[in-house]
Amino acid sequence: MADKVTVRFIGPYSWPGAPDAPSVFDVEARRERGIYLWTVPQRDGYLVYYVGETGRSFQLRLLEHYKEHAACMYHVYSPAEFARGEKFCLWPGHYDPADRKSATECIAQYSKLCAPIRELTNLYRFFLAPLSCQERIRRRIEAAIWGGLYAAPGIPGAFQDRGIHYYSRREDEEPIGCVITCPVPLIALPERLSA
Repeated sequence: MADKVTVRFIGPYSWPGAPDAPSVFDVEARRERGIYLWTVPQRDGYLVYYVGETGRSFQLRLLEHYKEHAACMYHVYSPAEFARGEKFCLWPGHYDPADRKSATECIAQYSKLCAPIRELTNLYRFFLAPLSCQERIRRRIEAAIWGGLYAAPGIPGAFQDRGIHYYSRREDEEPIGCVITCPVPLIALPERLSA
């Protein structure tokens, strides 16, 4: 392997701020760029739902996510089941490849979905891994993390959304060894990956 990268996740953070998770908009790392995880807390750690990458600040990207989430553009899952690592879809949102809803349809659902959206907003916990490397490297690491989670047996693998396009290592690229660290357990996330 040509290079090694240490991916140091910090968190948990939340959108609104909570006793166990300060607001992601108030922490110093908000100004950084890198890899981020959407998770839900479990008894044995944090279950990863989504892996993202940003070349802009975490603050800007997570604010964009929040606006899309609040406008019913993303999947809306039943919060009780989601908190247990199960997905019971209440609304497919604008990006579901099998049942894509228009922006107008999404916004029209707000009054019906505002309570579960609020619960999900309070449930999500975010972890940030600041990385100042090139975008291509960040995207490969993002894809490798998602791939490791997707391949995990049971709930961790099934909890990953399908239909998201990640940019894995191409055959003409040298592998990059990744060491993943976090102060708390991230369920099924390997400590070492090849990106």
